[in-house]
Amino acid sequence: MTELAICAMLFLLPCAVILERCISDWSLLALHPALNSLAMLICLPSALQAMLQRKSETNQKKRIWLTKLHLLLNVLAGVLVAVAGVAVLFAKRNVGDQHLTTPHSWAALVTGMFFALNMFQGILLTFEGTKANWQWKDETHVLTGVLVYIGSVTTMLYGLQTSSWGAKHFSLERQFQVTILIIAAHVTLLGKMLWPQRRDSPSQVIKVAKVA
Repeated sequence: MTELAICAMLFLLPCAVILERCISDWSLLALHPALNSLAMLICLPSALQAMLQRKSETNQKKRIWLTKLHLLLNVLAGVLVAVAGVAVLFAKRNVGDQHLTTPHSWAALVTGMFFALNMFQGILLTFEGTKANWQWKDETHVLTGVLVYIGSVTTMLYGLQTSSWGAKHFSLERQFQVTILIIAAHVTLLGKMLWPQRRDSPSQVIKVAKVA
């Protein structure tokens, strides 16, 4: 429980800092980082945490509930990111700027497309039969999800560092602090996901030794 609380604080703190700046700006452009921070620092980490809890859960009903929560949080994240994209599109149009002219915007478009495809695959695997299947496993879905997750966070951090909005509302020192917090939060969460593999490695070494 303590570990979960620390991990939650690592996500909530940078999210609160970004949202505070967005609220103080109170513009259409500020809606873009606000919604993205909610998606990247609240929804997606929570969705991944739900799957981590599902791995150790033995109660069938709770496992299904966690899977449904995972889907709901991913859908919510997708909606938030989509609205954030529309917001920045209209914000740039209002001032006469062109869209999709930076590496950040193109990276966001690509990761968004892969996110949508991966989510569509998950929905298809769940509802392709006559009855919903909440217990399927697919390594491609997991791998793609992790890569999209990392890509989305990287894109967010790049936007924070290079965008005119980020430079205007955050000092270089504050940008660095927020970036470190976000990286620490996501590394902690991904580390929790990879930890069981590390824990199993000694037994694998013993098996290899016995064979030898």
